[in-house]
Amino acid sequence: MVHSSHRFGGGWTEAKLDKVRQYLTSYNVALKNQPFTRLYIDAFAGTGYRTSKTDTSSRRDLFGVPQVNEFAKGSAQVALEIDPAFDSYAFIEMNRNRLAELKQLELQYPDKADRMSFIRADANEAISKICATTDWQRTRAVAFLDPYGMQVDWSTIERIASTRAIDLWYLFPSGIGLNRLLTRSGRISPSWQARLDRMLGYQGWRDVFYVSSAQEPLFSDSPTLQKVYDDERAERFILGRLEKLFAGVAQAALPLRNSKGQCMYHLVFACGNPRGAKVALRIAQHIITH
Repeated sequence: MVHSSHRFGGGWTEAKLDKVRQYLTSYNVALKNQPFTRLYIDAFAGTGYRTSKTDTSSRRDLFGVPQVNEFAKGSAQVALEIDPAFDSYAFIEMNRNRLAELKQLELQYPDKADRMSFIRADANEAISKICATTDWQRTRAVAFLDPYGMQVDWSTIERIASTRAIDLWYLFPSGIGLNRLLTRSGRISPSWQARLDRMLGYQGWRDVFYVSSAQEPLFSDSPTLQKVYDDERAERFILGRLEKLFAGVAQAALPLRNSKGQCMYHLVFACGNPRGAKVALRIAQHIITH
């Protein structure tokens, strides 16, 4: 099979997939004798694999960019290899070409082909439909939201929580999204403000990440704003927002950093079902912190 170019793998990719893999395994072991259908939801499934850099010290292309010549397993393949297996898998991917390659998983895992569904749709729309049409009295699920940027709307998080049956792993784009849109001056374009409002679910973020400056501008009734963003504040913010919706939220997030040490994402966990929250949180918290 010929692979088209997809995202580069890196340190944070390995870290997030390792954490999710550990949880999926524990989850299925814990529920294997329970009378529930177990569903895995991958909202940004991509091609099912990811590119992985090997020895880049001597292998560079014409422009000095490290060549990529290995393909590693993505989240979809990780989920398919969990034992015990899920009863069904929902793989969501908007890009037509990526989805075509993703469907090759049916050939790679023929014993699970009849359990897979491939959905070409916006992730927010697809998840909303799954939440609305699934019998949650008889189904339990784990959803993995791994957006490329700020694609996940807060209304989607609310719908997931409302099922009271879905455990959520969410790669929150704190540094790569939130921090970049929060300008130093506080003067943010209307389109960026609208994007932040949709992703964060309310307008109170302005009071969290900005304070009035001690230096008031001359001849102006409007105070100067000072940005107060940092990684810890972003982590507390997203965990606090999730706590308002879910039965339980892991009290630590996993910061995922680039090669320069800058935090690009926070991997967070929230448990949907109140009856299973205590065990789920204990497992997830241990996985995140070890």
